[in-house]
Formats: sequence, structure tokens, C-alpha cells
Amino acid sequence: MMSSSKYTLLLVSCCCSLALAYLPDVNIFTNYRTEVYNGIPSEIDTTPFIRIGDNYYYIEPMNKVNWFQAAGACRMMNAHLASIEDKPEMDALVKYMKAKGFKNNDYFWISGNDLGTEGAFYWMSTGRPMTFAPWNGAKQMPDNYGGNENCVHMFGTRELINDANCKIQMLYVCEASEPKTFKFTYIKW
Repeated sequence: MMSSSKYTLLLVSCCCSLALAYLPDVNIFTNYRTEVYNGIPSEIDTTPFIRIGDNYYYIEPMNKVNWFQAAGACRMMNAHLASIEDKPEMDALVKYMKAKGFKNNDYFWISGNDLGTEGAFYWMSTGRPMTFAPWNGAKQMPDNYGGNENCVHMFGTRELINDANCKIQMLYVCEASEPKTFKFTYIKW
């Protein structure tokens, strides 16, 4: 024999099933308009990332690490080492760094490397070849000095890059992936 609590549960269960079967489909979000945007509206705080040009960056100001640690630190922030793909992007970054007081001897890891094939530089974060590569120096760069320069860094106040030993301690630049922003607007009927 069933106890009264089991009967109550069975009765509630049957009533709910019947009610759901006869209710029309209702969209509770009909009074909302949804819009999707690329990027982040200016009124939203993106700290520790800052908008420079069209992208969002985190520039590590004090903690020097090797290239692999820099890549890991960026991943911990759901970002990646920066891939500087054109002159306007490089110019905007360097202009910002100069304004913040960084010096020419401040070096910053970015995602370029030739770890896969010597002399074939790719952006680790995108997998694309480094087509924009303003190498430093009058002599042929990258030079793979000492046979172990496989990672790319940029200078704090010059629009140039250089290859260096991946184990050297440097500052670094992280770049956030292009975010999407959703906007829900309530429409009063």
C-alpha cells in the first residue's frame, strides 16, 4: 500500500504533466531584443587588459620571465602572447609604451618563434607565418646568434623585433582574443 506522501507526489506529478501538455509554447524572452557586437563597449572595464588600437593587451610592467613562462602567464589570463600582424598595430603598441615610460632597453616577449623549423617564423597564437616582421639591425636579421635564438621579442620604444634565446628573462605582452558582447534590451509593450 502507498503512503500518503507517495500519493501526493504522484498526484502533483500527473497534474504537472497534464498542464504542460496543454499549455501553448511560451517564449519568455519575447519582450527582449538581443544584439551581438564584436569587441567590448567602452563603458565596460577590461582591467587588466587595455584597448590599444583595435585590440586588447596586457603589458607586464615588472615581472621578467622566459618566453615559455610568458606564454603560460598569458594563457592563465585566457589570452595569448601578442601577435603583431601589421605596422599600425606595432605603431599603436610602441606609442602606448612610450607614453607609459618604458625604455628602449625594455624588451617584451611576443608570440613569434621558429621553434618548428629554423628560420621559418610563425605566430604561436594564430599559427600564421610572420608576414609583418620589422627585424632590428643593419645586419641580416633574424640572425639566430649562438645557434639558439628561436623566440621573438619587441622593443619598448622602437617599432622593431628581434630573435632571442627563449630562456632569457623579459617582460611580455599578452593579447586577448576578440571578444563578443551581448546586449539584451527590454521592450515594453
